[in-house]
Amino acid sequence: MRNEERGIKGGRRLVLACFLAGAGTLALGQAASVEREEFLRTAPVITVAKEESTGRTNAWKVYLNDGQQASRAIFKYIHRPRPTLLPSSYQYELAAYALNKLLGLDLVPVTVERAIDGRTGSLQCFCEGTMTEAFRRRQNLKPPDVSILQNAFSELGIFENLTNNPREDASDILINTKDWKVWRVDFSEAFAPDTVLLPDSPFPRCSKGLYAALRGISDDRIREQLKAYLNGEELEALLVRKRLILDRLDALIRDKGEEAVLF
Repeated sequence: MRNEERGIKGGRRLVLACFLAGAGTLALGQAASVEREEFLRTAPVITVAKEESTGRTNAWKVYLNDGQQASRAIFKYIHRPRPTLLPSSYQYELAAYALNKLLGLDLVPVTVERAIDGRTGSLQCFCEGTMTEAFRRRQNLKPPDVSILQNAFSELGIFENLTNNPREDASDILINTKDWKVWRVDFSEAFAPDTVLLPDSPFPRCSKGLYAALRGISDDRIREQLKAYLNGEELEALLVRKRLILDRLDALIRDKGEEAVLF
């Protein structure tokens, strides 16, 4: 066995161990997501601001309050899936959130399917207390530890390649102004059935947890979780991109070493 093969296999064992060690923390995060999903699905709708709608997705701003908690949310109902010309669909928003959960990530705000005012669509939790990446760049703001954003953007690059949704608009990246948590919104045009990686969404590094998830989650499980939202061509292209991402990460590990690539 070649030295680089030993390095990659050893790295995979370490990644799996780290992934399992963090399972308790992941479970807590998933529990909070489930609670938030239930709120979005069932909380009474107090107001719907349709007149503020902008963009091709014609999103509505919704205000929810169940008497114990209140929240703003974004509702999208446009459904023009592929092969429609200029596809845009709320189901791609649901697919992105489902994939985000499947990989144990926390990049996409909680999103559920719900009917509001006679329309079925995606209802996504509004990210309070955030600034856009566009604003951060203009103001030249930086976190105390620059690796926070570097690592987050590397994972974001991987997820953008998986969903085939490049960061064309820096306003789609939201950053919490207190803890620098990064969110990515607007996947209504994602999942085009391309089988190449994006040139403008790099990923020089990857978390050990995400690397383990990409390695460990079977293609059949991804198909099962996303088949309600994506057609067959979109699904199979996603799986090809997943393999290309892993190939690139393995090449980076061979060239630079595991410690330089996996955080």
